[in-house]
Amino acid sequence: MMVMVILIFISVVLFQLFYKHKHYKKYKDFYNLPTPFYCPIIGNTYKMVNKNILIFINELLKKYGNPCVCYFPHKTYITSKPEEIKILLNHPNVLEKSLEYNHLKIYLKKSLMLAPVDDWRRQRKMISKSFKIKILESFVGRFYLKSENLLKMIEQNKFNNDVYTLFREFTLDAFCEASIGIKSNIMGNKNHKFLSGVKEAQRLAFTRIGNIIKQNDLLFSFMTDGKLMKKKITDMHEFISGVILEKRKNRDQINEDPHNLPLLDLLLQESHEKKLTDDYIQEEMIMFASAATNTTAHTIAFTCCLLGMHQEIQEKVYEEVMTVIGPDKEIDKYHLGLLKYTEMTINEVMRLCPVVPMVARKTTADIDLENKIIPANTGVILNFFCLHRDENIYLNPLIFDPKRFSSEEIAKRPEYSFLPFSGGPRNCIGFKYAMMLMKTTIANIVRKFKITSRHKSVNDFKLISNVVMTTTHPLNCKFNLR
Repeated sequence: MMVMVILIFISVVLFQLFYKHKHYKKYKDFYNLPTPFYCPIIGNTYKMVNKNILIFINELLKKYGNPCVCYFPHKTYITSKPEEIKILLNHPNVLEKSLEYNHLKIYLKKSLMLAPVDDWRRQRKMISKSFKIKILESFVGRFYLKSENLLKMIEQNKFNNDVYTLFREFTLDAFCEASIGIKSNIMGNKNHKFLSGVKEAQRLAFTRIGNIIKQNDLLFSFMTDGKLMKKKITDMHEFISGVILEKRKNRDQINEDPHNLPLLDLLLQESHEKKLTDDYIQEEMIMFASAATNTTAHTIAFTCCLLGMHQEIQEKVYEEVMTVIGPDKEIDKYHLGLLKYTEMTINEVMRLCPVVPMVARKTTADIDLENKIIPANTGVILNFFCLHRDENIYLNPLIFDPKRFSSEEIAKRPEYSFLPFSGGPRNCIGFKYAMMLMKTTIANIVRKFKITSRHKSVNDFKLISNVVMTTTHPLNCKFNLR
């Protein structure tokens, strides 16, 4: 047995050396990029044991330069250069998701986020009908009413100072009422099985990237983490199955414009016309519910915390909200377009704390990039976190300054230097939804509460990423009635 293992190991090493030698001339600029020492078969994964992928990737760029190459164990090109990111995000041969996402397929399957390119094109065209501006603007009233419930939770301090959980509950509530179209009362349910399921499933999936044994699906299924993952996936499916069933029961009573349907209504209609399976609808709704919940919730949490750390900026947001909306008027779609400084502030939060700090793709053909050729079947990691904190693009990048997003300052920066929702054709389909919900929520919070925080700078945040960026510690955020 041991002899067989040794022979396989030697064969793999010889094949890698032969392949590299055979293609060296064509790809020499790629193979000459700085690369940490790696072992055959396992690559650099041994260096990731007990280390979060965000920290690991950031350390690589800092130590080896930008760009660099790493092995996970497949070869992976890593960059945070805006000119390269622009090319890669828009290239037709860099649209496939990388192997790093395979660990999410256990519950997201072939939903829009992970679908192969041909399926993604068809799904995106269909689903984009539910993200038309007319539909999204119709949600603002529901967002406002949900934010009123949120204010009551904050005033009564029913969240034990856990702003992450509070805002996750709120954003899931908002998603259920807007995109699903059912009455929802999730806020205050501390152990909601869908929210805890998403959080744990994402964490468990990302622990597999740096563990060569866990990367094997069969072995992982027998491990404690694998069994926990299965339970959490079951919890998510039970919740989504329940809301879909409730929607099916009540759908005939709702008189919707067939050309302007919210997400679940659209999928149910398409299921009759295009024979979408129940499994596909469920997978898509799990993906959208988890994406709409965690990303938006964490951005709202970071925004509140940073406003609490910068009283002068909070005061400017407050003054704008009072001027545009007033102290107690219901927030509507017309108000949102006038909240310019509030939007600049949210953008600056997303620059410093991008909740999706990187994306990973795969080349399906050779890519000519900046005088070098990236081979086909190479992983590509685009690091937005380092991009947003690049001192060559943003002066004093760790300083919180919403004025960076004035039209004058934006014009000074290169394209693709700010990517909170990714970019190119496979960007986040829900970015307008997210901005509307965040602006409604922040405006309503600041006009009722003055926020404070004990954090002194963004260096206080110990950041990690399990799909969505968060901190290893609770965010210190206090809300005091004005």
